[in-house]
Amino acid sequence: MFGNLESAFSPENLRVLALVVPILILSMVLHELAHAYVANRLGDPTARMLGRLTPNPLVHIDPMGSIMFAATWILSGGSFLFGWAKPIPVQPRFFNHPQRGFAIVAIAGPLTNILIAYVIALVYVWVFSYPTGLLGEVLATAFVMNVLLAVFNMLPIPPLDGSRVLAAFMPREMAAAWGRLDQFGFMILFGLLLFFRPLFDIINAIREPIQRLLLTLAGA
Repeated sequence: MFGNLESAFSPENLRVLALVVPILILSMVLHELAHAYVANRLGDPTARMLGRLTPNPLVHIDPMGSIMFAATWILSGGSFLFGWAKPIPVQPRFFNHPQRGFAIVAIAGPLTNILIAYVIALVYVWVFSYPTGLLGEVLATAFVMNVLLAVFNMLPIPPLDGSRVLAAFMPREMAAAWGRLDQFGFMILFGLLLFFRPLFDIINAIREPIQRLLLTLAGA
């Protein structure tokens, strides 16, 4: 996962990082904003009352999560990126169908990242006509990372969005017990990322056909 220091701090790697991280932070902000918007539409005013129903990135950015974006990119020599924004608080009790409503709110975030990736593909193909150099690398990296964010967040691991979708198909008591695993979620995730190498193969096996489909739809 981690590259050598020479490649990690190469001027090219740092230039791409400086351009990609803001794009990805914006992507994470839109991801969380989608959660807030859909939750509000379904009847949960929590995010709106807490001031989270806004595109203002300062409201959504998690300082440690942003630092992790830069740190993982540098330490991996530009081959791995991991970070997060502040999660949107959701209270399913406001929904007519709590489990189903929570799942709809959850899937809104990854779908937003897929939409962002599609827009980037359109820009890559139709606005810049397959750019090369730094611009091409930045757009390609932002495209891949948005698909990656969608796929990663749909993994059925608490507290990721995929776990909310999975919970919609569980009996109520089982879903409640499943939700209590959220408190251990980040430890589980870090453990899997560090020690379960097949996870990356699983993610890539899902990511690659999605990318091909989006590029095809964009006319590439």
